Amino acid sequence: MEQDRNTALLDRGFSMIVRMCGFICFLTAMSISPFLYADAASADFDGNGKVTLSDFAHLAGGWQMLEGQPQYNRMFDLDQDGIVGIGDLACFVLDWLADPAFSIYLPVETRRERRSFNVGWKFYKGPISGDTAGNPAFNDSSWQSVNLPHNPPKGANPYDPLRPGWPDYSYEGISWYRRHFTLEESLSGGKIWIEFEAANTVTDVWINGNKLETHYGGYLPFMYDITDSVNFGSTENVIAVKVDNTDNPDVPIGNSGWFNWGGLYRDVWLHTTAKLYVTDAVYANTVAGGGIFVTYPVVNSASAQIQIKTQVKNENPTSKTCTVKSFLVDAENRVAAQMSSVQNIPASASGAFTQSALIADPHLWHPHSPYLYTLYTEIYDGSQPVDTVQMRLGIRSVSFSKAGGFKINGQTFRFRGANRLQDFPYIGYAMGNIGQRRDAEKLKEGGFDYIRTAHYPQDPAFMDACDELGILVLNEIPGFQYIGGTTFKNYSYKDMREMIRRDRNRPCVIAWELSLNETWWTDTDYTPTAVSIGHQEYPGSYIAGWKDDTQYDIFIATPTAGARTYNGPRPLIVSEYGHWEYGGDGCASDVHRGYSGSKYASGEAAMLAQAANHIDGYSQNLGMSNLCGDGLWAGIDYGPYPSGALDLYRLPKFSYYFWKSQRDPDITFPGLDCGPMVFIANYWQSASPLPVTVYSNCQQVRLYLNGALLSVQSPDPGTNLPHPPFTFSGLTWASGTLRAEGLINGQVAAEHSVRTPGTARSLSVALDAKDIPANGSESIFVYASILDNNGTLVPSASNSVTFSVTGPASLVGPAVVKAEAGVAAALVRVTDVPGLIMISASARNLASGSASFTSQ
Repeated sequence: MEQDRNTALLDRGFSMIVRMCGFICFLTAMSISPFLYADAASADFDGNGKVTLSDFAHLAGGWQMLEGQPQYNRMFDLDQDGIVGIGDLACFVLDWLADPAFSIYLPVETRRERRSFNVGWKFYKGPISGDTAGNPAFNDSSWQSVNLPHNPPKGANPYDPLRPGWPDYSYEGISWYRRHFTLEESLSGGKIWIEFEAANTVTDVWINGNKLETHYGGYLPFMYDITDSVNFGSTENVIAVKVDNTDNPDVPIGNSGWFNWGGLYRDVWLHTTAKLYVTDAVYANTVAGGGIFVTYPVVNSASAQIQIKTQVKNENPTSKTCTVKSFLVDAENRVAAQMSSVQNIPASASGAFTQSALIADPHLWHPHSPYLYTLYTEIYDGSQPVDTVQMRLGIRSVSFSKAGGFKINGQTFRFRGANRLQDFPYIGYAMGNIGQRRDAEKLKEGGFDYIRTAHYPQDPAFMDACDELGILVLNEIPGFQYIGGTTFKNYSYKDMREMIRRDRNRPCVIAWELSLNETWWTDTDYTPTAVSIGHQEYPGSYIAGWKDDTQYDIFIATPTAGARTYNGPRPLIVSEYGHWEYGGDGCASDVHRGYSGSKYASGEAAMLAQAANHIDGYSQNLGMSNLCGDGLWAGIDYGPYPSGALDLYRLPKFSYYFWKSQRDPDITFPGLDCGPMVFIANYWQSASPLPVTVYSNCQQVRLYLNGALLSVQSPDPGTNLPHPPFTFSGLTWASGTLRAEGLINGQVAAEHSVRTPGTARSLSVALDAKDIPANGSESIFVYASILDNNGTLVPSASNSVTFSVTGPASLVGPAVVKAEAGVAAALVRVTDVPGLIMISASARNLASGSASFTSQ
């Protein structure tokens, strides 16, 4: 098998040499242990007695400066043919690859490409008689120009108000999108596909007037083969898309009161492949097959077995001798395992390849160490590479049992998490990939290592971040307080299969929730069919549901539905808590950071009350011996409902810092806020609540007022929490600075200060993200904080702040935003033109502020 790999490298010939120059810096920067070369005397160019990556760099670098240097010729002439040529580089590479532990993966080039199809659309809201907009000759010049992702706005105002009341929320109706495009002639002779990551809810697509199959459903991808419908060269193509998110009792989600943002609210992609190619798992519609399906029959710290099932389609007019080569590559680009299989695939047929290998000393994926490998799959037509696919994988095992709870890699792990919905202000579901990732980062930093995707499959970018950050996921099908008839159930079954096929290779997904949220059904077939589908599509996986604990593998329940008294036969997850058991809508768990004019409470005391509910609920959960894990309701506010630890703008409430305090202080993640922390949940104003509550994951907290030590305390007793709060009683308020020091083993590990705010004087602008690509699709939050002369936030300030943008970007939402708890937030969306972007904020009687970034 190794010899096959070496032969393939030689076959790549000169193309590999060209790529080598680009790999020089990369290779020399890698820290790979040196190894002895078979002919060390001739290949040890730097004279250190060993052949290392440094020698590889000497060889490749010296290649370009040999003319007129006979000594260099003699040094690098490894095959001793009198010249330095491709044979010498081949000798070095072949010998290097003789030890697979140090094999460096070099990608092959094929015609497979995935292009963003997000930019350059035309949009029209409302029906068009006879669907004539599907005709390529239709005149769309008066339509609005938009980029994706896109949410059809409600009403004449181009953006919804920030917190509308139920049910006057999202636009429901028909939205039209059209895009004119050309395809270069070089793409002819292959396959062309258009993929929608999601569109809500019923979608019709036309390509050059050819109507394609109608898609039903709002949260999962769908794809069309448009090879025979498109033109190549200078002849224009037109794609037209009609999306209807009117309440439809035949399509999950199905509840007419549910927020149902519409439009093309996720990415759209154009895929090109050869006619011998790896299929798409959802499009192939093959039970437990299609695309690439990776499982791990054996996982332990010493070794792991990987099994890879690959489906290859041959759409050539003749049969093909197809070779599938699979390379599992670690984070340092070293080949950890490689496999090769050959079979003949008849014309217009598919072939299924099954491969397996053992990985010695694997890096195991875990929420505390989410190590990712990359699987490269290469497809050969004879000896010619024609297709290549790559995906990231995490090697891990998971298990659920009533007696043992949840285990990952054989070790018990009780997960702590939250429910996450994908609503954003002004844009509904239509947030770009950076915003999706920022949600995952903030939830991870907030101490959550588990997410329930309430109540639908969520954006691939969010799921990617869960893989990278080590966030466990309970993946939930669409469904909310409603079940329809036969058509509805058939679409629900389809959602189950497609959700599993989309996400089955993700290490973050630990179970599949195949029940309809808060829905009572009397149909005796729905539950067993759901469980059967789950086990068919992913044999050995765990299927979760809330209604029937005799059929689902995992029982999920809320405290109000008896979760804390459950003693049934199944392992248990508390699906939602911290809200309904305290009174539901409008209870103390629903709060704003500052006054918003709604019925919900706000301010310091309200946020402390919300945190107290979270503390009480979580402590009760930890007292349950049979619990696998839990999900707070909710991690982030959604729509008009302020139930989250983060608000709709992704700004933290006091409870968010409580959740941060539940983190293990010894666990850190590169690039994330983690480790020891301490937070004073008080603004230290004359009307601020006393006693003072401090959240920390340290062993003790010292509290100072204006430099004088007030007290040193240990955590409050009487809870099951890993890190209970610290309550400082008997304090007398005095203007100044309150400072907390978190102590671990007697040493200061974290600090936090609050200062009595003065009169509002200025605005300070901060960006929520950086490294923004100029792709026309990304939106980022911008926060304008109202500060006093000392730079202290003034939490009582509710000034109206005016935002303005210069450069290749625009505001999403109104220019004037009223601050809450001293902070006004706006969304800014980049164009597809790179450049310097400046965001300024101004308000009456306040000094203006600004921030800038350059989109790339």
